[in-house]
Amino acid sequence: MSELLDQARRVAEKARALGAQEAKVVASRSRGVDVEWRDGQLERLSDTTDQSLSVSLYVDGRFSTHSTSDLRPESVETFLSQAIELTRYLEEDPARSLPDPSGYEGRSTVDLELFDPNYEQVSGEMRRAEVAELEALARQASSHLGDKVISVSSTVGDQFSEGARVHTNGFEGARQGTTFGASVSINLKEDDGKRPVGGGYSYRRHRSDLRSFEDIVAEAVESAEGKLGAQKVKTGSYTVIVKNKSISRLLGALLGPLSGAALHNKRSLWEGKLNTQIVSPLLSLHDLPHVPRGLGSAKWDGDGYVTHDRPIIENGVLKTYLIGDYYAKKMSQERGMQIQRSGSGLHNFQWSYGEQDLKALIADIGEGVLIDRFLGGNSNGTTGKLSFGCGGHMIRGGQLAEPLTEVNMSGDIAGLWSNLVAIGNDAYPEGSAHSPSCVFKQVQLSGV
Repeated sequence: MSELLDQARRVAEKARALGAQEAKVVASRSRGVDVEWRDGQLERLSDTTDQSLSVSLYVDGRFSTHSTSDLRPESVETFLSQAIELTRYLEEDPARSLPDPSGYEGRSTVDLELFDPNYEQVSGEMRRAEVAELEALARQASSHLGDKVISVSSTVGDQFSEGARVHTNGFEGARQGTTFGASVSINLKEDDGKRPVGGGYSYRRHRSDLRSFEDIVAEAVESAEGKLGAQKVKTGSYTVIVKNKSISRLLGALLGPLSGAALHNKRSLWEGKLNTQIVSPLLSLHDLPHVPRGLGSAKWDGDGYVTHDRPIIENGVLKTYLIGDYYAKKMSQERGMQIQRSGSGLHNFQWSYGEQDLKALIADIGEGVLIDRFLGGNSNGTTGKLSFGCGGHMIRGGQLAEPLTEVNMSGDIAGLWSNLVAIGNDAYPEGSAHSPSCVFKQVQLSGV
């Protein structure tokens, strides 16, 4: 990493020498390997190495960002000279400047364990053997479906990345990380021509933390088989359970309007709602940036500022916006009042988990709908209106019943999350959201 840091320092110094008042430089490189196995043979092998240089320039009150993968010294100088010249043609923006360097201080010393020291021990033979084993397990586990199975594919992959960041007003940082993934996809056919697909996956920082192949396969088989014979739901208002792995779609609609860009452009339904109750008091959501091996963990954010644990929503009350340095300055200047920077990045979530697993939640509501996937749609961060395609199962007598497809969920973000009536204890083990299954009342679903 020291090599990248030295490179970023040299480029930052050169940018100033060529006429930029300030600069932010990020130098990075990565390697990713993916192996796909389909129906008993190798389908695809990808081994990609990338390197790049990204430079943000502050020139005579103007700002621009440029990137290149040509890192030869003579090419970098030409790249910087042209970038600085082009920046001078842009409109001035008085809010564009590097962050106050005082926010760079006090970085956590905790080891985030983002790099797996055993990464170099993963060989091509190991990847090939594992991807073949994963496909074979999936084919065996889905054998009871007979000729409904069209194909089975599996993928294993890993990536190493490292980067260094330098700001000309004092920030310096370097970090490296690894990720590992394994997934299975099972393609089925039905007599009516439908082609349901089910999948399972695991994705972690350390290879040893991946879920077992058996668990991944079981998830894929359950997903695929659960779509056979799917029907449309009868239009109406339902108590709905959204399964843990799918909650992120609704979470994005909830948190997206908290961004500095949305607030600045007056496209946020949450403007003016800080420290007021915006959703059900059951929801408490905290952002934790220093979770060891966390996919979203980081010691500093996009501004170079030190990250801290913080509440986003507490007992339904909005505790913070997601405003980075630039939008804090811009809104302060335009509105004639001090807007506090709160940090635009989100990392790893901690929820207020309940006491019931998914099976108990299903039994508890008795009648309703389980949504286990979203199939497109959109939400409007200004009005709060949402419309999502989804699929899942009917719930009858506290048990899963017939599968559903081509369901449309409609309503508004605030109303949906205000009607949250139960939270499960089944945090989804993949990703950084750690989301549990959630129960919402009076959800409008349409189908037939």
